[in-house]
Amino acid sequence: MQQQRQKQQQSQQIFTASEVAEYEYCPLAWWYERFEPLAQADTEELFACLVELEHEHDTQAPTLPEYQMVEQLLVRRGAFEQGQQLHQEHADEVAELEEERAVVPTTSATTPRLRLLTAALVVVALILIVVSLVLR
Repeated sequence: MQQQRQKQQQSQQIFTASEVAEYEYCPLAWWYERFEPLAQADTEELFACLVELEHEHDTQAPTLPEYQMVEQLLVRRGAFEQGQQLHQEHADEVAELEEERAVVPTTSATTPRLRLLTAALVVVALILIVVSLVLR
């Protein structure tokens, strides 16, 4: 009788919106967080677990469900914030460079000189054409 009540309570368990969102984000991490002791491990232990899995399984490690679960737990804890921060700083630097390029005026002090030189070359060319026609 008591087992039936427990089964009913488990089947009628109510989930919060944040739990549903966590499940939607990564069902595997959600399940492991509830039933896996690693979910309560600290960040250093989780990194050690990743290193151990990488050592045991080499390049196949990232495909393992356990590896993915540990990785998701670390992401949730913000263990990769430094990398994200470096990425953001780099993106900001690139944006600043793009803005500087956009601000640089297209005309420069040499533009009038180039126009004058071009006009002089056109005049010399016309003179040479006229001279060659006359000498013929």
